Amino acid sequence: MIEDQYIYLTMADTDMDFILLKNYLSANGIPVITKEKGFGGPIRSIFMGNFTPAHIEVFVKESDFDEAVRLLDYEEFSAELDEELGLDADDYDDSEEEKNKPN
Repeated sequence: MIEDQYIYLTMADTDMDFILLKNYLSANGIPVITKEKGFGGPIRSIFMGNFTPAHIEVFVKESDFDEAVRLLDYEEFSAELDEELGLDADDYDDSEEEKNKPN
């Protein structure tokens, strides 16, 4: 049995999504490997342009999986950021109500 196998994390739909995801995870110390479904790689960009669906499966090490999921969880990340900034949910609700009030 391989000690630290790679397991499926998510799928990137475009090359740009994959690059952003890879850089974000790498900046947090999480290496990734990929597997493309169908016709892919640099050849796809040459023949089909950069804006076609890529269907790139992203895998991370099993030991990094929980941290990667936490980093990709927007709600948890947002809550942690709010906590660091000293904000709470009421701060957002009041500002939205003020914007939506009729004049």
